[in-house]
Amino acid sequence: MTVGEFVGTLAEKTYLTEETLFFSFSVPDTVAFQAGQYVMITMTRDGLKRVKPYSILNPPSAKGKIDLCVALVLGGFASEIFRALTVGESFTFRGPLGHFLFQEAEQEHWFICVGTGLTPLHSMIQEFVPQYPQKKFVLVFGDKTRPDLLFYDELTEWQKKHTNFTYLPVLSREKWKGKTGYVQQHLPANIQRKIFYICGLKEMVLETQKLLLEKGVDPQKIRMERYT
Repeated sequence: MTVGEFVGTLAEKTYLTEETLFFSFSVPDTVAFQAGQYVMITMTRDGLKRVKPYSILNPPSAKGKIDLCVALVLGGFASEIFRALTVGESFTFRGPLGHFLFQEAEQEHWFICVGTGLTPLHSMIQEFVPQYPQKKFVLVFGDKTRPDLLFYDELTEWQKKHTNFTYLPVLSREKWKGKTGYVQQHLPANIQRKIFYICGLKEMVLETQKLLLEKGVDPQKIRMERYT
């Protein structure tokens, strides 16, 4: 898939939580990517120019747009730009990039993530769950409290709509009817015929990888994307 530069114009901006923003950028219909990939965005602030990577939230079949889910950091270079961004403003994008991709040959797909680490996995889920009703998909998604769980209602509805999709939300700082603790505490006992996709902060990704390897998972069946 060809890497190139293109312009993305902001069409929608929504706060998902107090510190997480959803953006939808209009892009040329010719822009193509694979689920799990990311784009680089050129940003300028106070005379400084930086290029930042962001995973794509929407599925490739949703043409003409690039959706992002961004965690805000107080005083962060990109975060302050994103806070002030208004509909109609544009950025230069470069991409698609990355090899954190769906492996179609596998029968059972486990997605393990926290926070905005959901983003590339969300793209895969939307793209492939309807395409492969004979395959099993499991999302283990963790955050601190119930309001922090991104797209909770949407993912709950997907589980109702698609019998091959299981949604397992996990809360680390709130007791509720669902699972509690950390996502790496909810790995399957049976590792056969499964591939694992892990995305989120470096510490969680590496600890989950270590636990899976200790269970005997083939390293080739563990795919990872780490956020700093």
